[in-house]
Amino acid sequence: MTTTISSRRVVVVSFLVDLLDVVTNLVVAILTGSAVIFGEMAQGIADSIGSGLLVIGERRAARPRDATHPLGYAREAFFWGLLSAVAMLVIGAGLSGWRGYQQLVQPEPLQTPALAVAVLVLAVISNGYAVSLSGRKLASENGGLVSIFRNLNRPLVKGAFLRDLIGTFTSVVGLCALLLYQAYGLLIFDALGALAAALLMLLGSIVLMAQARALITGRALPDAMLAQLRRAALSDPRVEAVNHLAAVYAGASQILIEADLDLSESLETRQIEAVLDQLEDRVRAILPNTERVRVQLNSPGAAS
Repeated sequence: MTTTISSRRVVVVSFLVDLLDVVTNLVVAILTGSAVIFGEMAQGIADSIGSGLLVIGERRAARPRDATHPLGYAREAFFWGLLSAVAMLVIGAGLSGWRGYQQLVQPEPLQTPALAVAVLVLAVISNGYAVSLSGRKLASENGGLVSIFRNLNRPLVKGAFLRDLIGTFTSVVGLCALLLYQAYGLLIFDALGALAAALLMLLGSIVLMAQARALITGRALPDAMLAQLRRAALSDPRVEAVNHLAAVYAGASQILIEADLDLSESLETRQIEAVLDQLEDRVRAILPNTERVRVQLNSPGAAS
């Protein structure tokens, strides 16, 4: 029996993993003086703040619509996702890069480097579990890992997945750097490990900010999905033509569709409403993980 993985579980697990990284890396950074471990701590702080921002975004986006926001608050999730990316850039990449540079220009010998290696092994395991959880969630909804970043849906889960993936990569890079330090005794490996982690976080934040920008500005669904939606509309014999069809993500799991359709002239108001209801059902069949669908009919015939 397959267990359904909720978005909240993914975000919470990501937050707990980040919190574990912060606590363990803070203690070990103080004990060892390693720039790599300091960078891991900085990433943990950035990711903890980012996960907290995503949880806030998820809750605020679920608020019901009111007079000031007649279409609801679903898009607010995109704004909090953007703040999460900024936290990764400023706190994670910024602090890690600063400490790596300090270790490069003013090298400080490490104390008990074996302890630093042990905590990085723990980080690889914990981040790897979080990656597998969010990855399975996204793969089940997008038909495979390859399709995950082609679609813009599930930005909260995708943000947690990318942050945990970067956390795993930086832990592996840091582990290799410290093993090289132990093998050759060169402090430059510790500095380069922190700088490499900063670079990975920089790239990850750019990807997340680009995704948030596309969602906030109303980027359309992929062409393949639009083609499926067009075929679904034309499969109804009461729809004679699709003059225009636009669809965007109105929230983390909500879709807004504007359609200009030529409907049969014999349809009455109730029959037109039935066409819209059935079109929404067909959209949910195409995108089964969409929680809410809104179809706006812009046909002149409907307005009359």
